[in-house]
Amino acid sequence: MPCRIARSCCARSRSRSKPGVSSASTREFEALVAHHRREVFALCRSVLRDEHLGADAAQEAFVRLWKRMQSAGAPEEPRGWLRKTALSSAIDVLRRRPRSEPLENAPEPTHEPATATEAELRAGFEQALGELPEGQRAIFLLRHDGGLRLSEIAQTLGLSRETVRTQFARAALKLQTKLSAFRPEQDQR
Repeated sequence: MPCRIARSCCARSRSRSKPGVSSASTREFEALVAHHRREVFALCRSVLRDEHLGADAAQEAFVRLWKRMQSAGAPEEPRGWLRKTALSSAIDVLRRRPRSEPLENAPEPTHEPATATEAELRAGFEQALGELPEGQRAIFLLRHDGGLRLSEIAQTLGLSRETVRTQFARAALKLQTKLSAFRPEQDQR
């Protein structure tokens, strides 16, 4: 069953009676949405770290697909095209947000040494992740949460594999440095 996005795009197009919008292209679009919607949504949600923003970015990616199909037909490699477009949509959402949003559930800083709880560690990770430059954050999330190989990320972003590797390493190092405060102190005897 095609999702609301496909029905919405197709209904809008039919109501405008645009020439060139065939039922075949509508069916092809619906099939692409049905086949790729979970992956596109997961990618957007992973980059944005938010269910609702991820859904908005995924919807925007499918709207772009619909427009693309109306003007130039389906992409030759729909999966790659959709991943790149979904990532672009998610990055657009990131750009519209403040660089580092305050975390409502972030723990208050304490002056006494204590072992970080899982909630404190998670909040610290989310904050550190939000402070990464958007390119590094996207690469880190595509690798970590999206499970993409560096070569797939490079292809999706149109970057060299070496650039992706370097940016991923820099992101990981920054996160490791920021999260080092959460490591328990080791006794040095």
